[in-house]
Amino acid sequence: MAETSKDQTAIESWKKQEEVIMHGERRAQYEAEINPTRRPFHKLMSIVSGLAALSALNMCIGQIVGYRFQQEGPVQYVMRFYVIILCVLAILVEFEWTKFARESFILRVWITRGLFYIFIGVLGFEQNDTSHAKNSESVNFQLSMHYVTATAWIMVAAGVLYSLLGMCCLQVYFNRLRIDYEQRLDRAAHIREAGERYFDNQV
Repeated sequence: MAETSKDQTAIESWKKQEEVIMHGERRAQYEAEINPTRRPFHKLMSIVSGLAALSALNMCIGQIVGYRFQQEGPVQYVMRFYVIILCVLAILVEFEWTKFARESFILRVWITRGLFYIFIGVLGFEQNDTSHAKNSESVNFQLSMHYVTATAWIMVAAGVLYSLLGMCCLQVYFNRLRIDYEQRLDRAAHIREAGERYFDNQV
């Protein structure tokens, strides 16, 4: 009898433990459904996109600051203005703020977007090489040159990464992850709405 009682107690303890585990799993699944998160690769590309946009912004600022410390001819001024326009376009592409940025085939495809960013970075290097300083020995001029060079390297790195990922067909995988995330967001919204309606009816 004593052994039977111990066995029954052990079985009941296991059942309670299984119920606790199952309850925790259901709770975790529910939390994941109402608070969906991006997949790791989706998060990685969000970081890359943010870095590319930040680099384009910094290069744009660097080009504007260059007017102050560099003595240039008309062609260099036009080229600098052209780089600023391209940097603004890169920012619009990363944040998808305009219809043109969202639907442009050249900017939407990662391979050509990467080449576009590499082109912007190379233009930044070229600006540093061809510009003549008012005072090349000044600290401000040297800082501005280092600033533009650093942002140009980041643009080139982002462009190379985009092109390589595009060549590996990872843009298709990323698009699937983004669609999946949007669907999970919609599902979470429906679940919350259903829960609110249920609790309203209970009142």
